[in-house]
Amino acid sequence: MSDGIKRRDFLKVLGVTGAGAAVSGCSYEPEKIIPYVVPPEEITPGISTWYTTVSGECGTEAGLWARTREGRVVKLEGNPNHPVSRGGLNVRAHAALQGLYNPDRIAAPMARQNGTLTEITWDEAEQMLADRIQGSMDRVLMITGTMGPSMTDLASRFLGAAGGRHVEHKGISEAPLREATRIAFGRDVVPKYDFEGLDYIVSFGADFLETWGGPEYAAQFAESHAADEEGHKARFAFVGPHLNLTGQNADDWVPVDPGHEHMIALAMANIIAAEKGTGGPYASILANYDVDTVASVTGVEADFIRDMADKFSHGPSVAVGIDVASHHRNATAANLAVLVLNAVNGNVGQSVHLGTTSNTTPSRPYGEMEAVIQEMAGGAFGVAIVRGTNPAYTLPAASGFRDAFGAVPFKVAFATEPDETTALADLVLPDRHFLEAWGDSNPTPGVYAIQQPVMAPVPHFDSRPAGDVLLNVATRMGSSLGPETTFEHVQNRWMELHASMGSSDSFEVFWKTALKTGAVTVGMNGVSETAELRAPDAALSFDVPELDGDGEFALIVYPGARFGDGASANRPWLQEVPDSISKITWHSWVEIHPNTAERLGVGKNDVVRVTSPYGSVEAPI
Repeated sequence: MSDGIKRRDFLKVLGVTGAGAAVSGCSYEPEKIIPYVVPPEEITPGISTWYTTVSGECGTEAGLWARTREGRVVKLEGNPNHPVSRGGLNVRAHAALQGLYNPDRIAAPMARQNGTLTEITWDEAEQMLADRIQGSMDRVLMITGTMGPSMTDLASRFLGAAGGRHVEHKGISEAPLREATRIAFGRDVVPKYDFEGLDYIVSFGADFLETWGGPEYAAQFAESHAADEEGHKARFAFVGPHLNLTGQNADDWVPVDPGHEHMIALAMANIIAAEKGTGGPYASILANYDVDTVASVTGVEADFIRDMADKFSHGPSVAVGIDVASHHRNATAANLAVLVLNAVNGNVGQSVHLGTTSNTTPSRPYGEMEAVIQEMAGGAFGVAIVRGTNPAYTLPAASGFRDAFGAVPFKVAFATEPDETTALADLVLPDRHFLEAWGDSNPTPGVYAIQQPVMAPVPHFDSRPAGDVLLNVATRMGSSLGPETTFEHVQNRWMELHASMGSSDSFEVFWKTALKTGAVTVGMNGVSETAELRAPDAALSFDVPELDGDGEFALIVYPGARFGDGASANRPWLQEVPDSISKITWHSWVEIHPNTAERLGVGKNDVVRVTSPYGSVEAPI
């Protein structure tokens, strides 16, 4: 045994690489260091190079600036030129680097052989997929997360050739808000909100500073809620049972029991509609929620509700909510109540926009997935392909997804890292990380952004863009989709966009400008931001929802800014970032009111078991 690496040798390594060296214990063979003699033209050793792209992990497809050194990404920042995110970037996007360099990334295609996933070549993998699809024509299912317009179009063309269906699924969805908007205004969209230049803001549980909406909401709120030169600022009221980060910044916290938030909105709408005569088709419904009745049910003083309605109606205002943490059986009706409040006050088209909508917010209803699960269980599909989502983890056991997915004869998973869904797959295909791949984004009507690879693929991982795989498989099936690569497909789509703009600049100039700035804005003609309230065309109940179980407490499970639906839980950076409120790292916790904790005889750091009809969990207080 040697004495390990000598101090002099260690300093040599440290001086050359600028990084620490780990010693395994025994003797070692010195490695030759090859100098960067002739770097690429755009790279100067020691000088950073920045590229624009689009985030694939933050949930809002925010614009990015990627800082590279010697061809490797070392830092991500928000792109201030992006017209939607405006330089904002959440913590999950910052930690995307740990997904790019994750040593646990899938290294090569794998096929299940004798019950075990075994590495195979890409040629074998693509031919296997082509053969299985040809044996199951018109019986192909594709389940994905949210995708950009070019990838969505490519998937649609592929399924058109193979004969199949596409279903979108994410663990966190604003489907109730989207359906409520359709019922209220006849628009099947997720509306956008404007917090700038307001006098009064009300959130019915929506945590827009961390998990609800995009980073632009936090920036707008900061401007509106800060005192101007004359000392004026917007007043902010937060209605909800859980005091999240957004609630901590409120001027008034209005605590109510879970599922009661929308009743405050209906009482406010009733007062305003009676004053302005704007109840429309909801006038008779609002009449049932007079302020005194709502006060007795919610425990909020009637005079305070009247004061909220007065502030809301006498100046620029907006109401937002109900968000994921407050979803319940009547979540669509609860979101509709908030939209009605905005409508009777004339906020639609002012601070609530139905034309400039959110295209990136996951909002497909669970009913679509529920129907697909039943069809999988019934043998309707011969091949199931999953990409950009992990339904085996995000769907509850009661959904039956695992058993139904297992009933499909051939299961394929595109993924960068192993997860619960790849563990069930028969063919696992290593997808490129978004920082290595081409794509695009259309976060809101009229705004388009390019997702360009900001570095060469990380060595040691034999990954391939999912779009390239679909194109190759279609060709093997004898159904060429046109372009040979995802890059060509994206560029062709952007040629069509350029032609639709009628620009005098050449496409080359347009393309390079888009790559440099990160986004382009296309004028949208004939898109109305306003709409009149419509009579509801679906059966809804504005009643307080019934909670399952016979315990005395209500359990509120809310998404955190660090992990979202849990997809980012394997990022050490995120595990080490303290929670905004509890300051806890590395584990979950249970929040209990101090008076309740004293009555139960428990205190901080005590481990308790929380049990519901759907399972139990142990965590410290």
